[in-house]
Amino acid sequence: MERKIACFFSFLGGGIFAVIVILSGIYLILSSGVIDPGADQPIPDIERWMAKTSIRAYLKGHTPQTKNPLPVNNENLSNGCKLYVNNCAVCHGLADGKKSKISEGFNKSAPIFVNEAEEWSKDPDGLIYWFIEHGVRLTAMPAYSKSMTETEKWQVVMFIKEMYKLPEPVKSRWQGIKTVDVMN
Repeated sequence: MERKIACFFSFLGGGIFAVIVILSGIYLILSSGVIDPGADQPIPDIERWMAKTSIRAYLKGHTPQTKNPLPVNNENLSNGCKLYVNNCAVCHGLADGKKSKISEGFNKSAPIFVNEAEEWSKDPDGLIYWFIEHGVRLTAMPAYSKSMTETEKWQVVMFIKEMYKLPEPVKSRWQGIKTVDVMN
């Protein structure tokens, strides 16, 4: 029995030592300055995997299943369009589906919603709201929790989800907006 206990503690000690060596190695690599943090550098596969795994795991348990409380109508869609153009289009594109000069500089491209509108329309309202409300750490996606009202965030959610099937007055306005319009 004593031998089993001694073996267990030897194994445990070896495991703790291995963890300390691995963590020390990671710290030395990170603190040495060999990893280029430039946004124009390729993202290492391990970093991409860690970020994706973390966000997927978090969202799986923390995404509200809330439905958009606002009625789908021209007023909410028009307001959502205006908010989207003023806050989101520089990264997520306009009706022409082209990337802006700013979004060309992203290492991991932001989704261009008009090119993926039908896919985004299938996501739960609460998921899109969560991204708008909280943003995504270590990306260019800011949190709008303090700069937009709850109604405004829901209007943007509605616009994103309805983007591929807008009613005519809103669709005309949306398709008529050019990049230079955003700057004025």
